[in-house]
Amino acid sequence: AYIDTIQGYLNPRIYAALNLASTPILGIYGCTDSSAANYNPIATVDDSSCVYCTAAPYCESFDFGFGTWTNNGWTNNNGGTASNGTGPTDDITGGGSYMYYETSGSPANSVSIVSECLDISSLATPTLSFYNHMYGSAIGTLNAYVNGDTVWTMSGDQGAQWNWIQVNLSTYGGQNVTIIIEATYGGSYTGDIAIDNVCVGELGVIYGCTDSAAFNYFSAATIDDGS
Repeated sequence: AYIDTIQGYLNPRIYAALNLASTPILGIYGCTDSSAANYNPIATVDDSSCVYCTAAPYCESFDFGFGTWTNNGWTNNNGGTASNGTGPTDDITGGGSYMYYETSGSPANSVSIVSECLDISSLATPTLSFYNHMYGSAIGTLNAYVNGDTVWTMSGDQGAQWNWIQVNLSTYGGQNVTIIIEATYGGSYTGDIAIDNVCVGELGVIYGCTDSAAFNYFSAATIDDGS
């Protein structure tokens, strides 16, 4: 004990290092499953925190709210918007709901909606598709992001109709992806922007309800999305 005290006094850094070397190394806790979205390659002990992505093809119609998306300011609505000369009069299928950015009053400068984690590894040609409605004299900008990258953007009045967009995501093949759709303010109440039927699936495929007996039947759909 006396020698230990002298050694620590003479060279505390070396003594501390020797002491540390004789201490058992604790495990590094984290998700150890490489198929999980939050896999930690340096973790040695699994802490049951693993989060798994939803396998594409995946669609959200917004007919029953915003589903598993994280909503930051969009409004779920059916029928028309409150302001004249802007916004849609119905959703894309007729009788359902959609998400829109209300620009009357004192709107936020921007709104966004964020998808859950999506696994696109099984898709031959992964594609983001959605409908947008950008009608009004003060339409701002609509942006789509994938894993933080801007993959599509549009500004200004695009007419009083729903417009279908497809974005090829082949550069993200084999990855897990998170989608963000953001709308920005155009300066006036006539700037309502709406989105509907957001899907991640195969290029050229229109997802939707293909059963003509259903209230949300979508005549343009080529693949039933189970909605």
